[in-house]
Parts: sequence; structure tokens; C-alpha cells
Amino acid sequence: MPLMVLDLTAKKKATKTPAIAESSDLTRLKSELLKMAKDVKGHLGLFIKHVESGREIAVDADKTFPLASVFKLGVMVETFRQIEEGSISLEERIELEPRHYCIGEGVMQYLSPGLKPTVGDLLSLMIIATDNTASEMLWKRIGIQRVNMLMRELGLAKTSIYIPYRESFLMSMGYGPLKDRTIPEAARAWSGMSDVERMKTLNETERESAGLSIEDFRNRYASIYGVRAEKKFKTQRVYDEVFDNLSTPREIGIILEKILKNEVVSPQACQAMLKLLMRQKDPTSMSYLLSPDTPVALKSGWTAASLTNAGIIFISAKSHVILCTFFNKVEEGHFEKTLDVEARIARTVYDYFSRIRP
Repeated sequence: MPLMVLDLTAKKKATKTPAIAESSDLTRLKSELLKMAKDVKGHLGLFIKHVESGREIAVDADKTFPLASVFKLGVMVETFRQIEEGSISLEERIELEPRHYCIGEGVMQYLSPGLKPTVGDLLSLMIIATDNTASEMLWKRIGIQRVNMLMRELGLAKTSIYIPYRESFLMSMGYGPLKDRTIPEAARAWSGMSDVERMKTLNETERESAGLSIEDFRNRYASIYGVRAEKKFKTQRVYDEVFDNLSTPREIGIILEKILKNEVVSPQACQAMLKLLMRQKDPTSMSYLLSPDTPVALKSGWTAASLTNAGIIFISAKSHVILCTFFNKVEEGHFEKTLDVEARIARTVYDYFSRIRP
């Protein structure tokens, strides 16, 4: 399906009477969405923006939330930036090494060392299949600190994308310099660290786990938290608040809008990023109540206590909605409800803006 490109030439019609009506309509829409969110025992962060008109709805949109796999947006953008500047290429091959393996989402953790996928392959795996090992390989190739540097260049002051999932998992399992502390103690120590101290902690964690096979990685994690991490929920909520990459619904929305408007890296890179995001197939995404014919460029992620969805809904070729729906502090047993609410929010937002003339 071809991309419906944003029409930057569309003129806004501004009169006082429609603006009042639109404000009233948005207030009713916001109330409806908040009513839906009450079905979830958790904390909602919401940012909605109709790109062409500039109309917005925000609920705790400037508070930080754990990103889960939505952090991969930042890795993707920085990878394309380095491709554009010639530091790397889509055809460059990166060898899969033991230091790259990560449990959780993705198929690469089950493949043998020595495999040499291209940068383009890894981008596809990271975004479409949300593969954790692929993101590890890319991130270590482009430089861990480079993503946060780009976020600052884009003016995103609250976004912190600095901790790869492999090291995050390993620290929760007792690797690295914080291993002798409880998770709350480790969280307090991490919160008080400078960026340099955090990088030292990540590097020490990586060195300490260098000889760990993926089988031992998986088995040790299961022995601590259960095969499906069923024993991890209570500590995970504390852990995610600190040891995950963080951002706000609004700032992630800004990244998506810049991609849509061809305002980051280059128009060619933005179109390539949109194509990748439109191919994500994830049952935890917000799009499952939308028609299969509705293009959605999205990235979703989840942990034991968080469910994050960020996307662009293509209402038409001239109408686009940025929707970032983040839940954290979700109580045990509410994951399915949270997923349902995020999908219902997306459907309601789509229905509302599909009735509005661009």
C-alpha cells in the first residue's frame, strides 16, 4: 500500500465560531477517553494531535513514562542519521556475537553466533518484530550515547534513551556493580548517578556478563522470575520506573510528527522510517480495532507494569493523527484490560477525526 504523504500545502481556515465548537467537541472527546481509561488500574499519559489543524488533547503528556520497546524509535532515527552522513550503510553487515544476545522479544536470540545480518535487516527486525537482540546489535554499532545526543538536538529535554535491554535484564538478575543491593536500593542509587557513572555501570555489567551464553541467560532469568516472568511483577513496577528508557507522550509524539513531516534526517529517510513503522505486526499494538485498510505507523512496547503505544493514524492523505497512549503502574491482572482500552481509544480517536474536514 503506497504511503499517503502529508499535504504540507493545505491551508488552515480559522474563524472564531468553528474554533469554539471544536474546543467543545475536543472536551467531550477527552471526557469520553478518560472514562474508558477508568477501566484500567494504572496511570495514563495521553497525547493526541491532529497534525493538519494542530488540535491537541493532553493528559499528563509531559510526565515521564517507561518506554518499553518504544525506545527503538530513537535507535531507528539515529541509525538513519548515521546512514545519511555516511558513517554506516544499510548494506553493512554486523556479526552476531555473544555480547549481543538478549532475551524477551525477537527471534535472533535463537540463532547461532557468527550470523551477519545487514543494518537494513536489523532495522526491519527491530521495528517490525521488535527484536531485542537486533536493537542491541544496532545500538552498539551506532554508539550508546549517540541516541540521547540526537534527542537533545531535537529539543527533547525529558527523553532518556540510554539503557539497552540486555544490560537492563542483566542488572535485574544481579550483574554489575549494583548487584548487592535490593531493587529499591539499586533504583535510588541509579537515580542519583551522573550520565558518566551510568555508562560505567553499563560497561561493567557488559564486561561481567561477557561469557554468559544465551541459554544460561534465559535459564538464570527463568530461575529468578519464572519462565514467563510471572514472579517479577511486584519488583518490575519499581524497576521499570528507573531502569527503563524514559520519555513523555508529547515528546514521542514530536518524534513521530517530525518523521511524518520529513523534518528529521532527510525526506528519503523519513519515508523509509514510515514504511518500517507501518509494517509492525504486534498483538499489543493499538491498531487491532482499526480496519486493516487504515494505515498506521506505530511502535508499541510492554513490560509487566507498562503498556506503551505511539503511532500515526492515517485518516486520509490530508488528515493525520499522532496518538501516544502510555500506561504505567498497571496493577497485576490488568494487562489485557489495558490493551483493550488503548485499542478502544485509537478507534474512538479515528472515528472522531474521520468526521472532521481536513
